[in-house]
Amino acid sequence: MIEDVDQALSVDVLAAALSLEQCGTGDLLELLARKFSGGLPQNTKIRRRWFGLGSIRSVKLCFDDREYEVSREKYGAVATRSAQVVRGITIKTTDLSIAEWRQAVAEVLAEKAALNADVRASLNQFILG
Repeated sequence: MIEDVDQALSVDVLAAALSLEQCGTGDLLELLARKFSGGLPQNTKIRRRWFGLGSIRSVKLCFDDREYEVSREKYGAVATRSAQVVRGITIKTTDLSIAEWRQAVAEVLAEKAALNADVRASLNQFILG
C-alpha cells in the first residue's frame, strides 16, 4: 500500500489529480480550495468575493520563491499564473496556460514531497481523497 501511494506521487498522477478541464470554474475553485487547504494549509491562500463570505475568486499555492494561482476572471473564464517572489515581494508574474500551470504545480508538489515526509503524507491524502 505504501509503495502504491508513493508511486502515486509521480508528476503524471499529480497532474491528473489537478485536472482543470473536467469541471466548471466554480466547482474547480471549490475543489482546489478544499484539496489544497486540507493537504497543504500552510501553503494555501484562498480569496473570496464579498469580504471573504462569497464564492471563491482565487486559490494560490505559495512556496518559498514561487506562487501558483488559479482564478476566476470575468464571465467565468479561468486564469492561471505563476509568480516569482523574493523576500515576500512579487517581482515577476507570468500568465500560463492551464496545462502549463497544472504541470508546474505537479512538479513543485512532487519535488516538495520528495524532500519532506509531512508534505508527502499531505499529498498522499490529496491524491487519495
